[in-house]
Amino acid sequence: MAAPAQKTEPDTTARVRHADRLIEQAMEEHDPHLLDEAVVLLRGVAAELPADDPTRLAPLWSLKSALQVRFGVYAHPADLDDAVALLRELLAGTPAQHPAVVDARADLADTLVGRYRETGQESDLGEALTLYEEGLPTLPANHPARSGFLAGYADALLARAEEAQDADLLDDAIRTAGTAVDAMRKGDHRTSGALCTLGLALRLRYRVRNRPADIDAAVTTLRQSAELAVDGDPNRPGYYANLGLALADRHANSGKDEDLDQAIDALRRAAEGLPPESPEQHEASWCLAAVLKERWDRDGESADLDDAITHARTSIMSGPSGHPGLAVRRWQLGDALFERFELHERRDDLEEAVATLRQALVSAQRSGTPEPAAVSMRLATVLAERFERYGAEADIGEALELGQAAVAATEDDHPDLPGRVASLGYLLQTSSHRPGRDADLDEAVGLLREALRAPLRTPPVGDATPSTAGTQGNADARLQAVAAAVRSGETLPGDAPSGEMPSGAAPSGAGPSGAGPSGEQAPAPVDAPEPGQTEQDGRNAVTFRLGLALSERFGRRGALTDLDAAIAAYRTLREATAPDHPLHDLAGETLAALERARAEES
Repeated sequence: MAAPAQKTEPDTTARVRHADRLIEQAMEEHDPHLLDEAVVLLRGVAAELPADDPTRLAPLWSLKSALQVRFGVYAHPADLDDAVALLRELLAGTPAQHPAVVDARADLADTLVGRYRETGQESDLGEALTLYEEGLPTLPANHPARSGFLAGYADALLARAEEAQDADLLDDAIRTAGTAVDAMRKGDHRTSGALCTLGLALRLRYRVRNRPADIDAAVTTLRQSAELAVDGDPNRPGYYANLGLALADRHANSGKDEDLDQAIDALRRAAEGLPPESPEQHEASWCLAAVLKERWDRDGESADLDDAITHARTSIMSGPSGHPGLAVRRWQLGDALFERFELHERRDDLEEAVATLRQALVSAQRSGTPEPAAVSMRLATVLAERFERYGAEADIGEALELGQAAVAATEDDHPDLPGRVASLGYLLQTSSHRPGRDADLDEAVGLLREALRAPLRTPPVGDATPSTAGTQGNADARLQAVAAAVRSGETLPGDAPSGEMPSGAAPSGAGPSGAGPSGEQAPAPVDAPEPGQTEQDGRNAVTFRLGLALSERFGRRGALTDLDAAIAAYRTLREATAPDHPLHDLAGETLAALERARAEES
């Protein structure tokens, strides 16, 4: 009888090796089911071994790795919690002088920082910082693990600085990350991550201290981080996302066109390289939509607006239903769709804009951010435009209800109250185009005058400022119709085109919101006007609208006081706008028509 075959290695070792191969295969083939198989196998091996068996450490290490990888795929919090628990057990069970202690401490600290970024649990960040600070003194300057340990510590310091907006902590994070980068050998795969931490810390310090040198250094460092990463590095798209956000910040500071173009290229690489429907992908898509919208505002290329709308839709549809920035994102998508409607006059865009703004209002009412009153007013002005274009009485009725409710919900000392009052005046003026609604025009004139008596922080949504991106012709046509009506004494028809409405100025505080792919904020609004310019733009918009309302009322009733007041409004507007501003010439042409009408009445 033949002797039984001899095992070449213990059964537990063979099973652990098999599980490790499953983990590698799952990562190569992107097959999460293999991860599930590895986790089940390793849990079984660990459960069979006594707690004091030294061979138990090997399956625990492999199980910890499998759970971390699986968390990256499924994002199940339980996997991250189990990985933390295993790392604590590994650290406690490894002899103090064993080389694996350094790896266990660093891995536990890194995983705790990751969990803190997921949950915001302060104790995780505090424990991680303690692990780093207690471990660093034990590592000699030439220890091969020291540079990676320093990189992890810098990331934890950055997380604490982000929470506290503490510039001194940022200085510490920048010094530590710089030391880690300098200590890494050429070709070290960890260098890209350390450079990313350094770049993010520099970007945040720029936002805290507003020093241009910091954002320049951030762009340079984050570009190195992305370019050093190998093609197969799963973090590479995130590095490009962070580079894109830094470039967008620098564009906001310097206005250099090439920064905005490069930001779009970097964010496009990020969005295309991240796993579909992952949290990072929908954040990158949103940031890409935001910078594409900025370039549309700059250049007026309709392809950028189309692309921005596509990526904004992708972000909203793939993101979680409870995302804190959902209301703002829907609001801005609705605005972009309305701009495209004004550009091409495709009714589908207008219908989608209304539907999207309705969703934004529901989200805002649930979250309180942004103010529901602000979203209500924007929806109201778009409904008013739909009434002007297509004549549905229900639209202007709903618009008035929304506008009146928004003004009523705004506190007397709220900085946006004058703008909302002016927007309500616009809604009433639009309502007055219906038969038998002359009283609405009187109320509109009163509200527009009231708005001008207070500082206006932003041009009210629904103002009369013509867009420079495709609506100039409509604005001229509307003014010519007004002038013709004034000259003839006719009442303006209720279905007269109102294309002079702007593409939709972004409401205050409605810039891209929510965390970017790195946990950073999305890019700041680009080319934001100075405070003085913003207030003057608001006054100009309301003055234009007041002049229009007074002209309409003169056309209906022939009261010379209205004609004189309209002339005064347009004279003020012409004097308040620069010669190259679109409103300057429009105000001048309308003023000339009104003055001729006044001469005929004398």
